[in-house]
Amino acid sequence: MPEPLDPLVLKFASDRPDELAALLANSELRELSEVLESLPVSTAATLTARLPSWQLTSLLTDIDATFLASLLKAAKTDEAVALVSHLSESRYASILSTVPVSERQPLYELLEFPSYSVASLVTTEFIRVSESTSCEALCEQLSNSDNTRPRPVLVVDQQGKYRGIVSLLAIYSRKNRSQLVGQISVPVEPLNGKMAAGQAITAKQWMRHAELPVVDSRHRILGVVNRASLERISRGVAPMEFSFERVLAELATAYLNLCARILESVFGRTK
Repeated sequence: MPEPLDPLVLKFASDRPDELAALLANSELRELSEVLESLPVSTAATLTARLPSWQLTSLLTDIDATFLASLLKAAKTDEAVALVSHLSESRYASILSTVPVSERQPLYELLEFPSYSVASLVTTEFIRVSESTSCEALCEQLSNSDNTRPRPVLVVDQQGKYRGIVSLLAIYSRKNRSQLVGQISVPVEPLNGKMAAGQAITAKQWMRHAELPVVDSRHRILGVVNRASLERISRGVAPMEFSFERVLAELATAYLNLCARILESVFGRTK
C-alpha cells in the first residue's frame, strides 16, 4: 500500500485537480497509480478523469481491476463516462467480477452506455499534432511515415485538448511552411462522445466534412467517426443488413472521399 500523501498535496488534489493532472502528465504509470491509490477514492476518480487522453488510456489498461471498479463507482457522471470512453471492453468482465453481484447494476449501466453513443463508433485513424508544431516539421514527419493512408489531421493544445482540423493542402503549401499548425487550423466543432448516434447524425458539420472528431467531457480526442457509421446505428440497421441501393450509396461516398483526400495530398505536395 502506498504511503499517505502530505495533507497539502491532498488539498491540492481536491481543490485543483486540473493543475495536478497536468503536473502528473509525464509520470510513469507505476508512480501515477501509487499517487492515485493514496488519495480518497472520489478525489482519485476526479483526478484520473482529468489526465491527458493518451496517458489515461494506458493507465486504465494497466491498473488493478478492483481499484478501477472503485474509481468508476465513486466518479461523478461526466467523470465516469470519460473513464469508460478510454476503457478497453476487454476489461469489463474483470472489473465486474470484483464487485458483489448485488452491487453490479450501476456498473452494468455505465459500461453499456457507450454502445448507444458516438464514443462507441470512433476509430483511431487520424493524425494528432500539437498546435505548436511547425508545418515544415509536420511535412517531414508525414513524408517519413510508413502509414500512407489518408487520415484527418487533428490539432491539440499543450494540455492535449482538441483545437481544430488542418488540411493536408494547407500543411504542404509552401507559403505555410514557416507557420505553426495552430495558426492555420480550422476550428471545426467536434461531437461529444456521450451524444446518441441519432442525435449526432443531425449535426450541421456533416455538410462540409465526411469525418468528425469526437471528444470527451474534458475536450480530449477519443477518435473520429464517419457519417456512414452513424447512419447505420441511428437507423437500427445491423452491419450486413444493407439494401443494394444503400451499399452503392456508401461505396460512392467512400470513393469520393478517398478521391478528395488523394487530390488534396497530391496538389499539396506540388512545389
